[in-house]
Amino acid sequence: MRNILQLFYEMIVNPNDIDNKGYFSYNNHLFCLYEYKRNPKEIDALDYLNALMQENKIMINRIIRNVYNNVLTFYNNKNYVLVMINYRENQANLKFTLAINNQRLDILKRCDWGRLWSIKIDYIEYQLKHIRNSYPLINASVNYYIGLAENAISYFNMLNLANIPLYIEHRRILDMDIYNPLELIFDYKVRDISEYLKNNFIQGKMTIADILAYLKNLTLNNMDYLLLYVRFLYPSFYFDKYSEIINDMAKESEITKITDLVYDYEELLYEIYLIIKKKTNILGIEWLNQKYM
Repeated sequence: MRNILQLFYEMIVNPNDIDNKGYFSYNNHLFCLYEYKRNPKEIDALDYLNALMQENKIMINRIIRNVYNNVLTFYNNKNYVLVMINYRENQANLKFTLAINNQRLDILKRCDWGRLWSIKIDYIEYQLKHIRNSYPLINASVNYYIGLAENAISYFNMLNLANIPLYIEHRRILDMDIYNPLELIFDYKVRDISEYLKNNFIQGKMTIADILAYLKNLTLNNMDYLLLYVRFLYPSFYFDKYSEIINDMAKESEITKITDLVYDYEELLYEIYLIIKKKTNILGIEWLNQKYM
């Protein structure tokens, strides 16, 4: 990392001053050198969005170009992006910010949930043909979560989403990283909220009561509530952990932290359904309603 900073940014930094997440101080400013894992075709849109957000005084950390005036720095077969850190707060300060309407940014849209989730499920089902015997814990649980995802896909595909505005959201909500310009996408306004709440529940940071209290204080329109429910139905936390395990980034035993909560999560889904039912017409998931009503 020190070599990248020196060769491409003309920054001389002591390697002991760079933490394990890539953060370091230089000339009284905080920076982070991120490994860029997104589609390289999206980087120009992210850079353009970053500049527009700064111009419009929207809180976001700043992308720094290298000495060759490139956003991406390619080194040892990996892409990196340097970001100046001006803001570091937690997710409790999530805000709704309308997406900036510009064709150059269309590549950042992630609002076609039904199609994207279907592609994900198809790929997982293809993988399972080759790995079932190697991952017994996944083999024992994955079909349940695929079924839950299929419920979410069916529900989403029933919704009339014409003229629903998009907002600046995140691919994933990460601790202390909501101002990371490399994580931004355009999606429906409930994406960040639902992912934040789901992950906090799975990690044991929030109880069902905590989440219900949070949702009761939200002001959303009818379609937002339905999209929120759909997003909760989709078990992104399971598929994220699945991917980590398959790619040797986590032990298979870690999946039990999720599967041990299966009945608690079902109860959460049902309680969220009851909250939304008081605010708008909502079609529940039949098997879930029959189990908990």
